[in-house]
Amino acid sequence: MENKRFDPDFFRIIELLLMIGLLSACGETSEIVVRGDLRGADTFLEGKRIFLENAETRYFVDTTVVRDGQFEFQIDTQKDFIPFRAAIYFETGNPEWPRQLIGYRNPYFMKTGEVNFYAERGLMELQLDTIRVFTPKNTEVMFNIKDVNRQTSTLFHHFSLKTGAQNVAANRAYNRSLVERHPYSLDLLRNLNFRKAALQPDEAKELLALFDPQLHTNPVYITLQNYAMLENKTGKDFPATVALKTADDRLYDEALLDPTKHNLIVFWASWCGPCRMEIPQIKKLYERSNAKLNIVSISVDKDQGAWKGAMQKEQMPWKQFLLPAGETYAMLDKKYNLETIPVWMLLDHKGKMIEQHVGYDTGENAMDLKVAKLLK
Repeated sequence: MENKRFDPDFFRIIELLLMIGLLSACGETSEIVVRGDLRGADTFLEGKRIFLENAETRYFVDTTVVRDGQFEFQIDTQKDFIPFRAAIYFETGNPEWPRQLIGYRNPYFMKTGEVNFYAERGLMELQLDTIRVFTPKNTEVMFNIKDVNRQTSTLFHHFSLKTGAQNVAANRAYNRSLVERHPYSLDLLRNLNFRKAALQPDEAKELLALFDPQLHTNPVYITLQNYAMLENKTGKDFPATVALKTADDRLYDEALLDPTKHNLIVFWASWCGPCRMEIPQIKKLYERSNAKLNIVSISVDKDQGAWKGAMQKEQMPWKQFLLPAGETYAMLDKKYNLETIPVWMLLDHKGKMIEQHVGYDTGENAMDLKVAKLLK
């Protein structure tokens, strides 16, 4: 009888095909798929373009057209992909308000709608909520999400860390328990970043250690880690030098303050509506008080292109810098809590704080009038 040899390469191919089949059967995919069903082709969105936005970067990551009451977004992901907060917009046909957000019914709270969800690998199915009246006159679109993924689930539960001078021990125990139950949660990580200044000094560091290792490369985690490790030894006094970026991509680490003038430092971002509305006030102040006031704007934008685009549009004649991620950001954030912008501070010629203000005001509380009064 003739001896037949088995080809080992043949069996390796069979093994690979079986593995691929097994992964497919388990629903493993490297794609994000968001599929929408408007339950018919008779809605005013038929034929209109819709957009999937990364709400972290404010960039559209995919676009498609509604056809026969259906739409689908598909996004390939890299090996080190981390889910991101997402939003969907549709074209309104109104040039004054060209795009509008689509909403999602919260399955955990009655009569509650959301405008963000987390885009994760796999399929997310959206179906038009028929309870909401949906006509061209009422263009508020609401979807139900089938099988809410776990990142979106924690987002929709609106978990929040507890802070305050009272019940400190109970608050710390609650916060620890919350993170231990949801160590994967990007929304809890964002909440920690937002509330870090109100926590006990060592609590942010303690809570960070409870998050899954997969989140340790996340920019928010790295920012928090820098924040937790840094000691603020100089209070609200502005540092003598800070490492910032210029519009031509140079690193600027010289003194920002003018020792012969008062100094106004403004923290802002291109995506911050109130920040942009405040710019005309700063222009008035610059025109009136340039001789005795040194104005410096520092952007906290993560996207350098968006920052440059905003500067090109706003045409601000005073000094402009970008605050890079890392130790410099952590240092200034720990001093001035940059999670809420706009923030401006008036300093004397030595960098001593005269006034710090958070938010945008109009009328007699407008920045230009307030700072001019302080200069007198």
